[in-house]
Amino acid sequence: MVNQPLEKEQVKERVKENVLEAVGLRKTYGEAVAVDDVSFTLAAGESLAVVGESGSGKTTVARMLLGLEKPDAGTLTVCGRERPAARRVASRERRRRAREIQIVFQDPYASLDRLQKVGDVIETALALHFPLPAEERRTRAAELLESVGLAERHLTMRPAQLSGGQRQRVAIARALAVEPRVLVLDEAVAALDVSIQAQILNLLADIREQRDIAYVFISHDLAVVHQISDRALVMCGGKVVEQGSTAQILADPQESYTRQLRAAVPGPGWTPSRRPQPA
Repeated sequence: MVNQPLEKEQVKERVKENVLEAVGLRKTYGEAVAVDDVSFTLAAGESLAVVGESGSGKTTVARMLLGLEKPDAGTLTVCGRERPAARRVASRERRRRAREIQIVFQDPYASLDRLQKVGDVIETALALHFPLPAEERRTRAAELLESVGLAERHLTMRPAQLSGGQRQRVAIARALAVEPRVLVLDEAVAALDVSIQAQILNLLADIREQRDIAYVFISHDLAVVHQISDRALVMCGGKVVEQGSTAQILADPQESYTRQLRAAVPGPGWTPSRRPQPA
């Protein structure tokens, strides 16, 4: 019997390698322990949610992934290369790391240069990593804007001329400009209205499908996590208290802390209560 060749999608599934591997990460600030023995993996094209309330250590984990903070203990491997704990990194190595992993922050207005036009924001990222002629850079910038649902006319605008959702789309386009393997989204929809949140989450889902990019989605909101992630890692007090498939954790949380987070998710028919007005 002759073996039939595997379909492309079957081959793709078999060769999914880990693009991130964290083992025993620990970070302290003085006597305060921010992250304690955190371990996880992230496969190519996968979306992992890191969930917890403020102070749980999830943002510190994100900052260690980006190299913005150095772990006191543990190892971090990105795209098959272990990240050394050196404090100073050569510019060439910084650019290489940027091609591996990028971040989108919570507040796009704070993370974008208010004086730069949108086109310049994206072209600056392109110029740092690709030797493209100016005209080709501008064309590529317009294509990136189109990929996040914006038009070429937005190239000449400044952040103050855009809505919050549009600014976050620009931040996503800037991150995608360097073609990273991993995108860290640190509360990337928390500052947006619910309707705009849904639009950005749908956009991120489309981008992941089209580019096979992996996400680390940092959030306090299990309702948001349910829409964007395959697996979830729940943190409390710097430790991982529960992890598994997002669907399983939402359907049957094993830890009381996770149950509290799930209980905070509004159910069908929920309406916000008004605060009592002062007399």
